[in-house]
Amino acid sequence: MTRNHGILFVVLSIFFLVSACGSDGSSEAKSIIKNQAAVTEDYVNGLANAKNADDVVGVIEQYTNGMKKLIPELQEFQKNYPEYKQGKLPGGMEADIKRMEEVSAKIPAAMMKVTQYMMDPRVQEAMTRMGNEMTNLNQ
Repeated sequence: MTRNHGILFVVLSIFFLVSACGSDGSSEAKSIIKNQAAVTEDYVNGLANAKNADDVVGVIEQYTNGMKKLIPELQEFQKNYPEYKQGKLPGGMEADIKRMEEVSAKIPAAMMKVTQYMMDPRVQEAMTRMGNEMTNLNQ
């Protein structure tokens, strides 16, 4: 369950990182938060609807692939717009921010449902791959 909390932390960190960007790069920030919301929403909904270990593995792999694309965008954004720490939100992001907050609130329940499949070696392997990909965010 500790790995699940780590994944939750990374998802929320990405959300807060993107949502705290400065006014420069606002179109990039909007695109990134929109993509993050979509990837996270698909992940949470997929886990909530999983009927077996194969479903869970598929959802985790889909999320990992989405994050593989998103992480470099986030890293590039951080590099190009270090002023994100000022906490100013670009205008027009309210709906996406609300969507991300709603999706993020559902993560714990979805993860609890998945615990019944955590002993499956395929699920463990998929979780490990996802965790490894998430560590790239901090590099």
